[in-house]
Amino acid sequence: MATADKHSGANQVPEHEADDYEAASHSTADYAKFMPELRPKKKWPRVVGWTLLGIVILAALGAGGYWLANRKPAPKPAQSQQNANSQTSNKITTTTKPYTSNDLNLSFNYPENWTVADTGNGKLTVTSPAMQLTDASGQTQTGKVVMTIQNENSADFSAFKAGNAVAVMTSEKVAYTNPASDQRADTYISFLQYAATTTNGALDGVYITGNAGYQKGQAIPEVDIAKVDPVVTVTFAKCANASCTGNATPLSVSSEMWSNSGFSAPIETMLKSLAIQ
Repeated sequence: MATADKHSGANQVPEHEADDYEAASHSTADYAKFMPELRPKKKWPRVVGWTLLGIVILAALGAGGYWLANRKPAPKPAQSQQNANSQTSNKITTTTKPYTSNDLNLSFNYPENWTVADTGNGKLTVTSPAMQLTDASGQTQTGKVVMTIQNENSADFSAFKAGNAVAVMTSEKVAYTNPASDQRADTYISFLQYAATTTNGALDGVYITGNAGYQKGQAIPEVDIAKVDPVVTVTFAKCANASCTGNATPLSVSSEMWSNSGFSAPIETMLKSLAIQ
C-alpha cells in the first residue's frame, strides 16, 4: 500500500497547474503564429539628420568654390587671340583737336585719332582709323571714313560720270559752330547715292551742298556740287585687310548707318566746325 500511494502521488498534477491547463484549453489565441515582441529600433532625431545634410552641402560648395577660384582658364588659340585684338567699332571718338590749312584758308576740328594729309595743292584728307562699316547689302566690312576738302580747281567729279546722283535721304540743314566773317551761317548736308550704285539705300557720300537741299529720291546733278567752294565730301573705303594696310577701294555703306549717332554725330560735328575764309 505504501508503494502504491507513492506511485500515485508522482503522477498527480498540482491544483494550480491544473487550472492553467484548463484555461489554456479554452483560449482563442493562435499560438502557431505567435511572434515575440520586437523592440523598435531607436531613430535619430530629425534635427540631427538635417544638420548632417547641411554640413555635407556646405562642404561640397566650399570644395567647388576652391576649385573655381584656382582653376586656370585654357589659353586661347593664337588665331582667336589675334581676331580679338583686331576687333573694331563703328563708333567715332568725340574728342577732337583743331587743324588749320593755310593752303585752303580754313580750319576745323576733327576726331583726335584721325589722320590729316594736307598735300598743299588745294586738297586735304582726314582719314579715320580702321572701323566696322555696314555695306549697302548689310554685310560688315572693315573700312575707313574719309573727309576730303578740295578747292574748285582741284575737285574730282568722276563719280558723276555715270549721271546724276540721287538723294538717298532728305538733306539736313545745320548751323556752323564758328563761321568766318564772310561765311554763311548754315549749310545743307546732303546724302548721295551715285548713278553707278544700284543697291537701294546705299550711301556713297555725304556732301556739303550750301543753300541747296534735297528731298529723298531727288536728283543731284554735278553742277550743283561744283557750285560749292571748297568741295567738302565724306566718303567711305573698304580696307584690303583687317589691319587696313594697302590700297582701299570705294565702299557704299548702308544709309541706316547715319541713324547711329555714335557714327554720324562726330562726322557732323567735324563738318559744322568748318571755318572757311
